[in-house]
Amino acid sequence: MKFIVGAISLLFITATAYAAGDVRSEIEAVNQKLGTDFAKGDAAAISKLYTPTAMMFPPGSGIVSGREAIEKEWEGTIKSGMKFVGLKTLAVEEYGHDVAREIGHFTVEVPNPQKEMTKVEGKYVVVWKHVDDKWMLDSDIWNMNSQ
Repeated sequence: MKFIVGAISLLFITATAYAAGDVRSEIEAVNQKLGTDFAKGDAAAISKLYTPTAMMFPPGSGIVSGREAIEKEWEGTIKSGMKFVGLKTLAVEEYGHDVAREIGHFTVEVPNPQKEMTKVEGKYVVVWKHVDDKWMLDSDIWNMNSQ
């Protein structure tokens, strides 16, 4: 009997770890798509990675709410000349089956006043929601490591 209880416990732990790994992989795939869409200059495609009621919290700015406003925010970012270098997921924690939190690090290049590209690094937190069988950004906040 102890063996059966132990085996069931091990199976549950393994299944839980596998599920958490899947969530991270799915989130990292969406992050990859965000980078690809950014490189193409496709703010509309980026906005569709967010839930309809999503909010962004860009540094030095007010809250940006809803897909239409998020699309405009990304359009402005793309037009600014910023180049997306990459996101690195540091941690993903799932809350129930439809909410997860991601913590990560980003790197971008931005034009300085002399129009030379300067590397900028920062950190971010995203609250993800599982909607229509896919993970979508719902609350997206980031800031730079230095000014």
